[in-house]
Amino acid sequence: MSVAPLDRILVTSRDFDEYLLMFGLDEHEVLGTSVLDCPGGASDFTAAVCARGGTAVSADPLYAAGPDEVGAVVSAHLDRAVARAAEAAAMYDLGWAGGVDGYVARRRRASARFLADFTADRSGGGGRYVAAALPALPFADHTFGLTLVPNLLFTYANLFDGRWHLAALRELMRVSAEVRVHPLADSSGTPYPLLAALREELALVDGIDSEVRASAYRLHRYPDATLICRRGEAG
Repeated sequence: MSVAPLDRILVTSRDFDEYLLMFGLDEHEVLGTSVLDCPGGASDFTAAVCARGGTAVSADPLYAAGPDEVGAVVSAHLDRAVARAAEAAAMYDLGWAGGVDGYVARRRRASARFLADFTADRSGGGGRYVAAALPALPFADHTFGLTLVPNLLFTYANLFDGRWHLAALRELMRVSAEVRVHPLADSSGTPYPLLAALREELALVDGIDSEVRASAYRLHRYPDATLICRRGEAG
């Protein structure tokens, strides 16, 4: 079954456990460093990390709006995600989430936790949720030990060109010692065609080491992987 890629960015509501599986991490690795979630969307990752005593910040242009407007956007995008899962059912493997009903329930719980934390952060002066968009982030060099990039760069390869992807990764590496990007295919399941050239450019010009690591995460039926970038010894 051929499915057209998404023509608009979808705000997603993933939970902490899904992040760990997606990026091949364990809880100790996440809690042992400062983490940037970019784009954070409506996921509960930052709320969960901070509740466990860790340090995390989410960045997303969505956060420029107030809690009520953000809540409305999140609800509308969750409806879109459910419709997409039904439209492209042959692409998705939701067995890990208990099927479509379990998937929707899990997304709703994550979005509720996000909205509660986002609202509390706003009323408390802010800091955990920063309104920002790639490829320009308002953070100092080397602010974070780890940055996680869920479902943006290569997911929307039809919306961003190769120059944008290179600029985005350079900016992410400016603010972080390590960057993990997942997935490496677009929303129709097509692998990102410029990945090898992008990795070569980062290595030769910027001294950034990278690897592609197979992922045990299976939202889709096709195999996928995670791109892991780290500063070289001279970086």
